[in-house]
Amino acid sequence: MKYFSKSIVRKMILTTIVPSVIMFLVLIFIVVGHVKDSISAQSNEVIKRSSISASWQISQYLTDYMSMVEAAAVNNTFKSYMENVGPETPAKDAPEYAAVMNELKQLASLDSTNIQAAWIGDLDSSQLIMSDGFVSDLGGDWVITERAWYVSMMERLGVAISDPYVDVNTQQLTVTIACPVYNNGKMVGAYGIDMSLSQLTGLFGGLKLGETGYYMFVTRNNTVLYHPKDDYLMQSAADLPISDEAKSMLMNVSSDVTEYEVDGQTLYGFTSSIGSTGWKVVSALPSQEFEKPFKETQNILFLFIGVIMLVICAIIYIAARNIVRPLRQLADVSDKIAEGDLDVELNIKTKDETALVANSFNKTVVRLKGYIAYIEEISELLKRIGNGNLQLDFKQNYDGEFAIIKDALVSTTEMLNDTLTQINVASQQVASGSDQVSSGAQALSQGATEQASSIEELSATMNDISSQIKQTAENATKAMTIAQHASTATSHGQEQMKLMVEAMEEISRTSNEIGKIIKNIDDIAFQTNILALNAAVEAARAGSAGRGFAVVADEVRNLASKSAESAKNTSALIESALHAIEKGTLIVNRTANSLEEIVHGSEESSEVIQYIANASNEQAQAITQVNLGVEQISAVVQTNSATAEEEAAASEELSAQAQLLQELLSKFTLKSDVGARETLHNIMETESYEDMDNFDEVDDDYKY
Repeated sequence: MKYFSKSIVRKMILTTIVPSVIMFLVLIFIVVGHVKDSISAQSNEVIKRSSISASWQISQYLTDYMSMVEAAAVNNTFKSYMENVGPETPAKDAPEYAAVMNELKQLASLDSTNIQAAWIGDLDSSQLIMSDGFVSDLGGDWVITERAWYVSMMERLGVAISDPYVDVNTQQLTVTIACPVYNNGKMVGAYGIDMSLSQLTGLFGGLKLGETGYYMFVTRNNTVLYHPKDDYLMQSAADLPISDEAKSMLMNVSSDVTEYEVDGQTLYGFTSSIGSTGWKVVSALPSQEFEKPFKETQNILFLFIGVIMLVICAIIYIAARNIVRPLRQLADVSDKIAEGDLDVELNIKTKDETALVANSFNKTVVRLKGYIAYIEEISELLKRIGNGNLQLDFKQNYDGEFAIIKDALVSTTEMLNDTLTQINVASQQVASGSDQVSSGAQALSQGATEQASSIEELSATMNDISSQIKQTAENATKAMTIAQHASTATSHGQEQMKLMVEAMEEISRTSNEIGKIIKNIDDIAFQTNILALNAAVEAARAGSAGRGFAVVADEVRNLASKSAESAKNTSALIESALHAIEKGTLIVNRTANSLEEIVHGSEESSEVIQYIANASNEQAQAITQVNLGVEQISAVVQTNSATAEEEAAASEELSAQAQLLQELLSKFTLKSDVGARETLHNIMETESYEDMDNFDEVDDDYKY
C-alpha cells in the first residue's frame, strides 16, 4: 500500500481501475450467465423445433402410406370377398379371388419401389392373399389373430404399423401397415401392405441436426429403427449399453430438452412422437456444438470488455497525469517559497481549480514580496531611530496592517523630534543664562561674602539641576531600549507572516484533495454511462427476455450512491478548506496584535519623552530659584565678593552641564535643527536682558 500512497496517479488507478475491474467481473458473470441462459434457451428451442420438424417429415412420409392403406380398406371387392369366404372355403375357390388378386396387384404397383406386397387377411377363415400370388392354406399355420400388427390394430382400432422386421424373401428391413376392413359395421378382416424401409432409412440419414448432430428413430415398442452407429440398429432401447438418462430419452416423449450421455459423449436432445404411429424421433446434439454459440458470444464479450478496460485504463492514466503535472509544479513552487525563494512564477494553462490555485499562489508570492519589502524598510528605519536619526524616508506604498505601522512610526518620530527640539532650545537657554550668571557673579564679587547662605542655596539648586539632567539622559536611554523592543515586535510580526504562508499551503493541499474527489465523481459518472450502454446492448440482444435490466439498474443505483458519498466528501473537504482559511485569518490577527505591540512601545516612548519634558520643567523652576538667589546676591554685591566667586564657580559648573546636555542632544538628527537655532538666535536678539528678571521671563516663555 505504501507504493500506491506515493503518487496521486497510482491512487487514482487503485481507486478507479480496481473497483472497475471488480464491477466488470461482476457484470461479466451476470451478463455471461444471462447470455448463457438466453443462448441455451434458443438452442433448446432449435433442438425442440428441429426434432418436431423431423418427426413431422417422417410422419408425413408414413401418413401417405397409411392413408393409402386406409383408403384401400374400404374397397368393396375386399369386403365382398371376406363376407363370402368362410372357415370352410379356400381362398382360391371364392368367386371374387381373381378380382381380389387383380386389385392387390394394382395397389402394389402404385409404389413398386417401397411396397413389396399388398395383401388381405380374412378374419373368420384366417387366410392370407398377397399380391405376389402367395395364398395361405386353409387351416394352416398362418393365424391372423396372432400377428403383431393385428394386436396393434385392435388396440388402436384403426390403422397400425408393426415393428420393423427383415423380410424372408427380400432380406430388407420391412414394416407392415394394416387397417381393419368393416362390412356393415362388423370387422371381417384386414388390408395391409408390406413396405420396405430402405427409402425411409435413407430419409432418416438425410436429416441432420446442426453440423454434427443427428436423429435416432425408435418404434412404438422402443426398438431402435435408425442410429448412426450400426451396432444399435434393431436393438431394444432397454438393452443398449447406454446411461439410464439416454434410455429414458429413447423410451419416453420429452417435455423439454434434456442432457444425456452416450458412449462417453455428452448430448442434448428432445424426443417427439411421429404422428399417431407411436414411433419417436430422438435428437442428439453434441455438447461442443450446443455450447459453441455461447462460447463464441462469451469470447466476443470478453474481448469487448477487455478493450473497454484498456481504454478506461488509458483514459484514467492520461487524466491523472494531466491532474498531477500542475500539482507537481505547485509543490516545486511551494518548496522554493519555503526555502525563501520568492522569485517564482506559475504558468499553468488549465482552466480548472488547479489554475485558480496557481493564480492564488502567484498573488500570494507578489503579496509576500511586498511584505518583505515593507519589513526590510521598517527594520532599516527602526535602526536609524535607534542610532538617533529621526529623519524618516518611506519609499514603499504601505497598505493593510502595514499602513498602520507606517502611521505609528511617523507619529512617533514626529513626537520625538518636537520634544527633543524643544529640549535643545531649553538647553541653549540654560547655557546662555549660566554665562550671564557667571558675568554677574564676577561683577558682584565684592558683595559675595554677605550672600554665603544664598550661595549655598544656589549650589543645592544647581545640584538638583544636575540630577535632573542625569535623569533626562537615563530616560533618553530608556527611549532607545523601547525602540529596540519595537524592532523585536516587528520581527515577531515577520514570523507570524511565515505562519500565514504555512496556512496557505494547507489550503492548497485541501484544494488538491477536492480536485481528486471531483475526479472520482467524474469517473463514477463515466462508469454509469458504460453500464447504461451495456444494459442497452443486453436488452437488444435478449429481446423480450431482457431480465438483466433489473441487475443493471441495481448497479446504476449503487454508482449513484457512490456519487452522493463523493459529494459529501467534497463538502467535508470544502469545510476543511474554510477552517484552514480561518486559521490563516487568525494568524493575520496575531500579526496585527504584534504590530499593536509596536504601537504600544511607541506610546511608551512618548511617555518617557513626556517624563523628560517634566524634568526640563523642574530644571526651569530650579533656574528660577537660581535667579532669585542671584537677585539677593545683587543687593549685597558690595559685601559678598567671596560668595560671588563661589557663585561664579557654580555658574561655570551649570554651563558645563548645559554643554553636556547639548552634546547628548547632538546625537539625535532632528528635522528642525536649523530652524530651532534660528528661533533661539532671534529670541536672543529681540529680548533685552538688562537684568536677571528679564532672563527669568524669557525662560518662562520657552521652557517645555
